[in-house]
Amino acid sequence: MKHVPKLSPEARATLEPKTVESARDPEKQKEWILARARSMSAGLRLVQFEIDEIGISLKNGWIAPEQAASCLTALEQLPVYVASIFYCESAE
Repeated sequence: MKHVPKLSPEARATLEPKTVESARDPEKQKEWILARARSMSAGLRLVQFEIDEIGISLKNGWIAPEQAASCLTALEQLPVYVASIFYCESAE
């Protein structure tokens, strides 16, 4: 499983929250919501691809079962559990 890079504490300290002056503008709200939906969708697909990669690697003997279990456990630290509940409910 690939390591996800994180911003250094120094870099995070330089980030400033943006004020939302256009929060009352319905068109700007719509744009923001659609952008957020796209990023959430992409994030969930990346998690799904990572899970598939772990399964394929285990099936082909490229990683040991212990490593696969460790990788899946690491993914469980992400909001994968929430996503799995959502998909189970939508499938019913």
